Amino acid sequence: MLYFSFDFIFDFHPMEEETHETFVESEPNQLASRGKRLAAAVVDVFIFFPLVLLVAQPLGLINISDPANMQGLNLEQSIKLFIIGQVLFLLVQGYLLHTQGQTIGKKLLKIRIVSLDDKLRGIGQLYFVRYLTFSLIAQIPIIGALIGIVNVLFIFKQDRRCLHDRLAGTKVIEAT
Repeated sequence: MLYFSFDFIFDFHPMEEETHETFVESEPNQLASRGKRLAAAVVDVFIFFPLVLLVAQPLGLINISDPANMQGLNLEQSIKLFIIGQVLFLLVQGYLLHTQGQTIGKKLLKIRIVSLDDKLRGIGQLYFVRYLTFSLIAQIPIIGALIGIVNVLFIFKQDRRCLHDRLAGTKVIEAT
């Protein structure tokens, strides 16, 4: 049988037995499962994007009633939409991030962001390093998308830390 190893990039062994990842209560400071992290991100997206649309539509940045005209935003519209998105993110998620290391999705899934020594990080470290940095990088055509993909693929390493976790010195654990 042919075995292809991704060790040189991810320390990921597709042919080995997968570790047990469930949505049940776990021991303190245990790493959050990949599934829980994905589910929390999906919840956050379903909260965030409708809010951005609700704010951007009346400002004339987008027109959701005419999808054909949503294709191309000029630079000014893109910058305004980015700023609106960041402000909304901080308004909606900032308090929980600062006080509990959680977004709404992470709170619902009972996981939290902590430093490598299991302490809460403040909003400055979490937002500016963990979130804003990669949001800015994502704005770069082609390169931003590639870095975004590499960012999330890092979750397949044994320590389950994405690139944004590594940059910020954080990990995501089960909340107790």
